[in-house]
Amino acid sequence: MAGSAIKYLFIILGIIISYEIIRAILITFLKGRFNKSVKDFIEKNRTRIDNYKFMHKVVVKHELLNDVEIHEAIIAHAKEKGIRITQVEEQVEEYIDEIVPAFNLLSYYKIGYWVANLILNLIYEVVIDRENAQKLKRIPDGSVIVFVMNHRSNIDYILVAYMLARQISLSYAVGEWARVWPLEYIFKSFGAYFIRRRYREQLYHLVLEKYVQLISLKGVTQGIFLEGGLSRDGNIRTAKIGILDYIIKVRTNPQFTGELVFVPASISYDWILEDRSLIAEWKSGKEKSGFRSNLTSLVRIISKSPFMLGINLVRYLTGRLKQHGYASVSFGEPVFLSDFLKEQEQDIFTLERHDRLGRVQDFADKLLKRIGSTMPVTPVCLVSHALISFKRAKVNLDDLAIQVARLRSHLMEAGGRIVLGKAFESNEEVLSHLKEEEDTRKKDLLAFEEDFLASEETKETIQVAFDILKRRKIISVQDHDVVINAKNINYLEFYANSLKHLL
Repeated sequence: MAGSAIKYLFIILGIIISYEIIRAILITFLKGRFNKSVKDFIEKNRTRIDNYKFMHKVVVKHELLNDVEIHEAIIAHAKEKGIRITQVEEQVEEYIDEIVPAFNLLSYYKIGYWVANLILNLIYEVVIDRENAQKLKRIPDGSVIVFVMNHRSNIDYILVAYMLARQISLSYAVGEWARVWPLEYIFKSFGAYFIRRRYREQLYHLVLEKYVQLISLKGVTQGIFLEGGLSRDGNIRTAKIGILDYIIKVRTNPQFTGELVFVPASISYDWILEDRSLIAEWKSGKEKSGFRSNLTSLVRIISKSPFMLGINLVRYLTGRLKQHGYASVSFGEPVFLSDFLKEQEQDIFTLERHDRLGRVQDFADKLLKRIGSTMPVTPVCLVSHALISFKRAKVNLDDLAIQVARLRSHLMEAGGRIVLGKAFESNEEVLSHLKEEEDTRKKDLLAFEEDFLASEETKETIQVAFDILKRRKIISVQDHDVVINAKNINYLEFYANSLKHLL
């Protein structure tokens, strides 16, 4: 009896050991394959990877705790609160653990990139601006790059990172709304650092400031949403300068000898997944971003996404995929902080805090104008603006076409990028051939052909926008007229507002 028990025990132990050995071999094999795949991707695209992202959290914590200002603040805080210094140090360590990410190359370039590619391309037709990469190449080597963006949707994080994945990996400042499992782990593995937006304690903000300046000093590429929250009415909101000010102040560090370069990034969609709740908040006068509103918005997206992805996946497999229109990002010309500082009458870092922040606000406002002036012009935004301009519930189709053509022409002259997806590919090919033959063809004939193509693109723009606006019951077409649904006119205003900085 005892012998049989021992025999079975050895068999069970053998199975467990065999399982663990096979699992270890399999994990090692898969890690090796994934690592090689990521390495090949990075080498092929010459992707810039910031080495400091791989620094262990213990080293980062050590550097921050050894900072003179933080050390002095710990002593002052202990005296003010009447508690032991060790207690305050433990509190600071908790802040550091909360803020500092744990960047993982496999998470970013395998899981993150694959998920982003799947989700974005099932929901939207992602249109990439091919000139974006060229603008980034003009930035001098050794510069610290910060992407400053407008904030349209919680999908923005995914979209911008996806668009830049072949050039660079981004570290975002993420609000406390994402500090829920498993989002916190996921965001941290992607290199995002967490911030408490409405937490007033000075010690916390000093730790956050020093961390932001540390990664800026070490050359980590960051992405910040200057508005501090999602736009409720479609307009660009007033700039929030907290993180921007922290980054700029790295110039006061004698060890910082490089250049700070801010790249304006404009984000636009034909259909923002949260627009219903955003518009409701706009019309009810509740436009403040907060933990509850952001988390509610995120939960709504997460709860809708599986159903939406499932439906779209079935449609994709059956050749009937109906996406939510276009999603695109345009990058403006890089802005060098040194140029801004040269324009100032005196060193802004010697000014009183209030005066210095006023100058930083001016800089942020200029960045926002750059963001607005490079906004991608999607069909829904363009047609919405055209429909609203008539200020009536019924618009003749011919009149609309004329107005859309005028707007397109004006926006192109203003430097706006008209987003052209697959529906416009044939027109773009013909236009490209015309430009190649520009020197060999008669000017009047060439002008006629270009006008004809512009007219075709106008019709296609209206058709693409109508496909979405009719599906959403925002408009209907009766005979030769477009009828705006009075209950949903706010949607047209919302999308039209995104173009205000271009007009």
